[in-house]
Amino acid sequence: MNQPDLSGSPYQRFLGLELTRYEEGLVEIRMPFREEFLRDDASDWLHGGIISALIDIAGDYAVYSKTGGDVPTVDLRVDYLRPAKRGRLTAVARTVKVGRRVSVADVEVKDEQGEVVAIGRGVYATPAQSTAG
Repeated sequence: MNQPDLSGSPYQRFLGLELTRYEEGLVEIRMPFREEFLRDDASDWLHGGIISALIDIAGDYAVYSKTGGDVPTVDLRVDYLRPAKRGRLTAVARTVKVGRRVSVADVEVKDEQGEVVAIGRGVYATPAQSTAG
């Protein structure tokens, strides 16, 4: 199982993503804080779109770790549990199911204090060459 290179995507480079754990069915991705992530100049809260992007990307790589192929997003659900403030975020994604047509991953996002700020579930198209059942 080859660990993917997150720097191959311009968007992932912009986000500054770092893959810190990569196992079959489980990934951990860290995202550093950037001023551009704030929802407003006068706010300490991060924009929800940044958090949902982190959830989507982490879920994608969790499924990729089991299928080895590109897994386009079919559906994404995000529940924001508390405001994410200035600081690094960490997403932990676990593959729930790899099916013939779609696969599912659950993701939890924590702030630097270890508080869960959001959870999400992504549904991804399973690659045709995957032998999952």
